[in-house]
Amino acid sequence: MSDTKEIARFEALAEEAYSTMYDTRDRNVKDCFDDALYNLGRALDIAQMRGLRDEVFRLTKRIEHVRAVYAGQRQKR
Repeated sequence: MSDTKEIARFEALAEEAYSTMYDTRDRNVKDCFDDALYNLGRALDIAQMRGLRDEVFRLTKRIEHVRAVYAGQRQKR
């Protein structure tokens, strides 16, 4: 599998987990958050290993966004 496809696969898994964060019960939100970060982290690792600077930047921003959303959800509860 090409690096681009592998990054896209991990990113799709992360986005699925991220979307589920909005539809799940309190105790499962952390699991979805962890899944999203894990998969984004895997995609980021590949991008870093391959020197894909634009992908590294984009994925880093996405990770920051997911963390901010999760923190915001925790404050509301």
